[in-house]
Amino acid sequence: MKQQFYELECAHLDASNRNDKSFIINLLDDEFKEIGKSGRMIYKRDIEESTLHTFDYEISDFIVEKIQKGIVLTTYELINKTDHITTKRSTLWIRKQSEWKMRFHQGTIVKK
Repeated sequence: MKQQFYELECAHLDASNRNDKSFIINLLDDEFKEIGKSGRMIYKRDIEESTLHTFDYEISDFIVEKIQKGIVLTTYELINKTDHITTKRSTLWIRKQSEWKMRFHQGTIVKK
């Protein structure tokens, strides 16, 4: 299970996938919302209307917790190697039919 969600997180961060808006939109639940590292609330419609940034990322301290059947929480540290910013990330994944969808995501800057 851990590998599956690690791959989902990597897929949504991958530069080539972020340049394919339909790929990213397909990962998001219709009720998706995100609290960005700036503190701004972002919704699926915002993602649909924006250009996504692409950076070189590294994930560490990756943890997967099954909340209940069909709901999984991932937490990890994300190092943006391009901008040299480290954030703590959390994603709530929900199962819709046979696919996992991102329902909620948050990024919090780590002060060093």
